[in-house]
Amino acid sequence: MRTATVLVSVLLAGTSAGLMAQGKATAPETFTATAQAKNATGGASGTLEVRVSRYTPDFDRKTVEEALRLGGYPRFLPALRNAPEVGQLVLAGGPAYTIRYAREKVDDDVRTIVLVTDRPVLFIGGGRAESKPRAGYEIALVQIVVPKTGPASGTMAAAARVRPDGTGGVVLDDYAEDPITLTNIARRAQ
Repeated sequence: MRTATVLVSVLLAGTSAGLMAQGKATAPETFTATAQAKNATGGASGTLEVRVSRYTPDFDRKTVEEALRLGGYPRFLPALRNAPEVGQLVLAGGPAYTIRYAREKVDDDVRTIVLVTDRPVLFIGGGRAESKPRAGYEIALVQIVVPKTGPASGTMAAAARVRPDGTGGVVLDDYAEDPITLTNIARRAQ
C-alpha cells in the first residue's frame, strides 16, 4: 500500500487568493489524458476523460471537509456520497463515475485541481490471488496540476481512502503500489 500526503491546501483549505483574483471558476471544462498504471507484474495505459460541470460550492465542500476532519473516513464517505454531482470521470471508454468533490486552487501561476469520485474506479493488482482486501477503498482521487507555462501533469488513485493526518491535513491511502500517472493532459472548455 502506498501512503501519500495529499494537497492539504487544496483539500482542506479555503479558496485561495489567487483563485479569487481570477474571478470566476473555469468550469465547465473537460480534461483528457493518458493514464498509465504499473505494478509488480506489468503495466497498462488507457484514456482518461474528466468532465467538470462545476466546482463544488462552498457549502457542500465545507460539509464534506468537516465530516472528514471531525469524523474521519467513516463520516467523510456518507457526506461525500450525499454531495451533489459536479462531474464525471471515464476511464478507457468504460462507465462514467460520479465526481462529487471538485476543487481548484491557483497559486503562483499553478492551477491544482483535486477531484473525488463516490466509488472506486479500478483495483490495480486486485486480481492476484495474494492481493489485499478491497474493503475500505471506496473512492477514487485525481489530481491535475496545470502550470501557466509547460505541460500539465497528474496522478490518480483509482481505489483509495483518506484520513486526517492529525495536523489539519489529509493522508491518502492508495490500494495500488504506485499511483496512476497522467500524461498528455489536454483541457477544453465546454
